[in-house]
Amino acid sequence: MGATGQTGSFQGHAIPASFFFCFGVFFLVLTLRRARSLPPGASFAEAHIPEKNMPMVHKLSVILIVCTALGGVYEGIGGIINAGNFFNQAGHETLYTLYFFVGVVMLLESGQRLPADSSRSALSLALFLEYVLWYDHAIMKKDGTDRHIHVIMALICLAGSVVTAWSVCKPSSVAAYVGGWGMMVLQSFWLITAGINAEFYAIHRHDMGVLLCLEILAMVSIVILGFVCCGPPLKMSEGGYLNGVDTTSRPGRSERKEYETLHLDDDEGENEV
Repeated sequence: MGATGQTGSFQGHAIPASFFFCFGVFFLVLTLRRARSLPPGASFAEAHIPEKNMPMVHKLSVILIVCTALGGVYEGIGGIINAGNFFNQAGHETLYTLYFFVGVVMLLESGQRLPADSSRSALSLALFLEYVLWYDHAIMKKDGTDRHIHVIMALICLAGSVVTAWSVCKPSSVAAYVGGWGMMVLQSFWLITAGINAEFYAIHRHDMGVLLCLEILAMVSIVILGFVCCGPPLKMSEGGYLNGVDTTSRPGRSERKEYETLHLDDDEGENEV
């Protein structure tokens, strides 16, 4: 039990938060660097979604497997020390197991033993199962604020699962791709919030919505600021393409361009009559 009377500790929340933050920020920064290096007219989605750098996926899979295995062992040792039972923190150990599974799928994908984007499909599943874990964890809480914090955490995981699944199904959507990694950063923010509530400062229940809105705004602002300051310049090229994105696909656009090419307008038509 933490200093504020809530169950859990800041450290127990900060360790998984650091994992989600590092993983999400890594792919957001990588996305930004790749966007800057795209040749004129190239599509980011076609070039990088799904992930094509298998050596990188292999390295990340090994890091993920090792880190989650160590996290599970850490929780087990803590359970032995505090309660004499390795599985005393079964929920936390299951959380690490979910992402251990993602690491294994990444490893198999990097070896071309599974189809492309299997790892992000596994990530979407892990986030959904994490939602189940957090929601079940929330309804057992006796304190209303503590319960509310964990319900919000569950909903963040559910939203992340949906966004990631949508990105897998619609690889042409760069916004969904970026949003999936952004949701992992948001999850890390809220885990830190839960840790602060458990260890240092009892957050009032009516402040939960305020904190969530501010953290979402902070996450979105970071993404926008990164793109504005370090992203590729937006330039309109021939054919109506904005950095490789066709902007002429609006209804009636092609007909209007053909009309303009013929140098016809209403005034000329009236003069001819």
